[in-house]
Amino acid sequence: MRCATVWYGREREERAVSQVPEVDGLRLRAAREYAGFSLTRMAQATNYSKSYLGLVETGVNPVTLEVVAAYERALGIGMYRPDINHPRLKKIEGPEHLQRIREAVEAGDPDIFAQGPTSSSIDAAVAPVVGPGAIGNFRRWAVSGKTSTLRANAVSILGFLPGRENADIVVRVLETDATVRRLCLASEVSRLTQCGWDVALAVADDPTTAPEPRRLAAKLAKEAVDPKDTESRWCAGYLLQRLAPVLGSGS
Repeated sequence: MRCATVWYGREREERAVSQVPEVDGLRLRAAREYAGFSLTRMAQATNYSKSYLGLVETGVNPVTLEVVAAYERALGIGMYRPDINHPRLKKIEGPEHLQRIREAVEAGDPDIFAQGPTSSSIDAAVAPVVGPGAIGNFRRWAVSGKTSTLRANAVSILGFLPGRENADIVVRVLETDATVRRLCLASEVSRLTQCGWDVALAVADDPTTAPEPRRLAAKLAKEAVDPKDTESRWCAGYLLQRLAPVLGSGS
């Protein structure tokens, strides 16, 4: 009976984990670093050892329901920052892929950031591990990248990085580069509402066309005070200001 109970519990645990989208080590690491938790602090908060959590985050140890629940208790149930709803969304395929991306951008190769829109998990995972050389490259790409996709992705990375210079570049690009601004606004709408990309672009062009303006405004209000993401703060403020006529009319 004991063996049957253990087996059933493990089966239930694996099934429960599979129901949470994209719960893997990289997602947990991105959530932790986005919240500003070091691995040591996370170990203290979850009562797991630092070495064990490190192995989970790098994919050596499996992600169990208990570990996911521990991260949720420490970081909040909203730790799964949703990705944009885009047909060409780029994602990290594993720790080795993340390492290749990091090495590429350090060497001046934009790699995945020039190939299509990047996910929030990529931005949150890459930003904390890049060095000064890569940060300089992202600053350059944000301003003068060859494509609007590269410029917008670079803005997203800089938005996660601390420092006045990074924040100033994000704001300057969003204020002066209309194409990048449209992509970033649409990404914010898509991420928050999970609407189709065509709808997100339409809302970016005219926020008053949002299908559920009050619901969007409520989500934007939280993003507008997020201290961890300059891009989201700017986009949220921009969209809220232009949603005001609809909200004021009682629609």
